[in-house]
Amino acid sequence: MEEQLRFLKGFHGHLGPYVTAGLRMGQVALKRLQAKPHQGVETDVWCPVSPPASCILDGIQVATGCTLGKHNLRHHVDDEVKALFRNRYTNEVIMLGLREEAMARAMTVLDQQSDTAASEFVANMPEGDLLEELQGD
Repeated sequence: MEEQLRFLKGFHGHLGPYVTAGLRMGQVALKRLQAKPHQGVETDVWCPVSPPASCILDGIQVATGCTLGKHNLRHHVDDEVKALFRNRYTNEVIMLGLREEAMARAMTVLDQQSDTAASEFVANMPEGDLLEELQGD
């Protein structure tokens, strides 16, 4: 995870709770769907248009290889933060959301310590404490 966080920091410009949560979300989706990054997966992401929550988009891009340019990443403006991932070869889908209480705790770490500390907090959080599987829309 340390190497992935270094790459994420270079891509995004800094670390923080939402970009790291996006990385974890994308990693979990690829694993559960047994999907190949880049061309084997597509995702729709619902989140606010502004940081910090919109930073989840960059984490998902790094984890999955989905991009706006390839048209396999779509952003929908919403107050809730969630993402629907689809394996392009099997059509299997999974929708994941962030647990509000987990992100609230991460934002407290951000406010009291630093963006890097909040990123590490999210990176080390148990998957079930950070993410919840939602019913697809």
